[in-house]
Amino acid sequence: TENGGEVIAFPARRRGGELWEPWVSEAVIARHYSVSARTVRRWRAQGMPSRMLGGSRRFRLSEVERWHAEKSAL
Repeated sequence: TENGGEVIAFPARRRGGELWEPWVSEAVIARHYSVSARTVRRWRAQGMPSRMLGGSRRFRLSEVERWHAEKSAL
């Protein structure tokens, strides 16, 4: 929802033998961590993984969580 939001768990899928994971928007990452979009952009500048897909910046939640855990462990 627009006001509170929540991250919906996507079921694991296989595509061509590989595990498939959706690419999500900056807004989804911001809601997942309860931070602003500005914070997500700052994290991206610090090396948080993302890709440009179809002219939009997208993230894989598993990659972001791994990066965030590694950064927090330092």
